[in-house]
Amino acid sequence: MKYKIRDANRRHAPLERSFLKLSSPLEAFINSQAMAGIVLFIAALLAILMVNVGWQHQYETLSKLVLAVSLGDWEISHSIHYWINDGLMVLFFFILGLEIKYECLVGALSDLKDAALVIAMAIGGMVLPALIYLLIVSIGGIDAYQGWGIPMATDTAFAIGILTLLGTRAPRAAAIILTGLAIVDDMGAVAVIGLFYTEEIVVSSLLWAGLTLIAMLLMNLLGIRKASFYFIGGVLLWWFILQSGIHATTAGILAALMVPTRPYANKVWFQRKMKNVVKNFEEVNKPDSTILESGEQHALAVEAEDIAKKTTTPIIRWGNSLDKPVSLIILPLFAFLNAGMLIPTDIPEFSDAVVTLAVLFGLVLGKGIGISVFAWLSLKTGIARLPKGVDFYHIVGIGFLAGIGFTMSLFISALAFEGQPELIEQAKLGILFGSIIAGILGTVFLLFASRR
Repeated sequence: MKYKIRDANRRHAPLERSFLKLSSPLEAFINSQAMAGIVLFIAALLAILMVNVGWQHQYETLSKLVLAVSLGDWEISHSIHYWINDGLMVLFFFILGLEIKYECLVGALSDLKDAALVIAMAIGGMVLPALIYLLIVSIGGIDAYQGWGIPMATDTAFAIGILTLLGTRAPRAAAIILTGLAIVDDMGAVAVIGLFYTEEIVVSSLLWAGLTLIAMLLMNLLGIRKASFYFIGGVLLWWFILQSGIHATTAGILAALMVPTRPYANKVWFQRKMKNVVKNFEEVNKPDSTILESGEQHALAVEAEDIAKKTTTPIIRWGNSLDKPVSLIILPLFAFLNAGMLIPTDIPEFSDAVVTLAVLFGLVLGKGIGISVFAWLSLKTGIARLPKGVDFYHIVGIGFLAGIGFTMSLFISALAFEGQPELIEQAKLGILFGSIIAGILGTVFLLFASRR
C-alpha cells in the first residue's frame, strides 16, 4: 500500500514540482492492476505487426540473436528466445509458486468450503478444453495430440486487467474467484509441463536438484530469511533441473515453495519498537533543521525500516519486489518473442487449421462451458457456495474470461510442438483468436450480470 504525501509535508527538489505533473499520472497508471495486461497486449501486438508488415526476417533475427556467458574456457551460449523462455520465465513461475503457497495457506484456497467452488471450476476448465481439443484433432486426423495442454491455462494478467477496467460493474469477489481459478489452473499447467512435456530424464542431475531442494528446505526450517541464500539455491536448482531434462521453469515453482512464511518478529514487538523509535525521533527533533543535518534522526528512520522488514514475511515482500519487473518486463518480452505469427489473408482449409480450431474451441467453449457446468454441479451438490455479491451469471462471465490463455498457452504450445513450426503457428492463431473471443464473451456476460 502506497500513501500519498500531502504537498505541505514534501521536500521538493528545484525542478520536482514541474516533473511531478508529468510523472504522477504515469506512475499511477504503472501501479494500476490493468497495466500488466495492457503492456502484455502491446508487446504481442507489436510482434504480430512486425511479422505481417514485412519485417518477419528482422523479427526472426532478433529472436535468434545469441547471448553468451563465459568464464575462461567455460561458456554457455543460447538465443535470446531461449534465455527468455527457459531462463527469465523461471521468475514468472517463482511468483506463481509464491501465489500458490499464499492462497493455500491464508487465501482463497485455505478454507475448504470456499476453495471447493474454485477447485471445481478449475477442474472443469482443464478437463473439457483438453477433451474438445482431442476430439477436433481426432476428427481432423492429424498427429497433434500432444497439444491437448494448450487450452487448459488462464492468463491472469489479461483476465484481471479486464475485470479492473470493468470497475464496479464486476464485484470484488469475482476477482478473488478468478485469481483462485487461475492459480489452480496454473498448478495444473505446471503439472502438465513437468509430467507430459519432458522427453528424457537425467537421473544424476535430478538427484542434485533434489539435494538442492532439501538444502533450501533446511534453510527455511533453520529460520534463514536472507534473500541471497534462496537466490543462490534457486539458481542452482534451475541449473540442475535444466540439465535433468525436466523443463527449467519447474524450478521456479519448487523454489517458491521453500520460501519462508514466518517473519522474524511478531506484531507486538513491532508496535513496541516503533513506538520507541517515534518517541526517540520526537525527542531529538529540531523543527528548523532537516534530516540531512541530524545523523541521529536518520539512524532512527533506518531503524524503523529495519523493524518493518523484520515484521513482514519474505513470501509477500519478495513477491511484491519481483511483481513489477516480471509483469512489465519479462512477460512482455516473452509475449513479443513468442506471439509473432503470420495471419492468413484467406480462410484456410480445415486440414490446414485443425490445431487452430482445436485450440480456439478449447479456450472458448471448453473454458466457458466446462467452468460453468462444474461450478453449477458443485453448487447443486452443496460442496461449494457462492460468495456474497456473486450470482451464477458472474460465474459464467468468469468462465469465459478464463479462456484468455495467452501467456501460458503460448508457453505450452512451444513445448508441445517443438521442432514443428507449422503446428506452432496454427496453435498461435488459435490462442490469439480464442483469447479475443473468450475475453469479449466474458465481458458481455459480466456486464449483463451487473445490469441484472
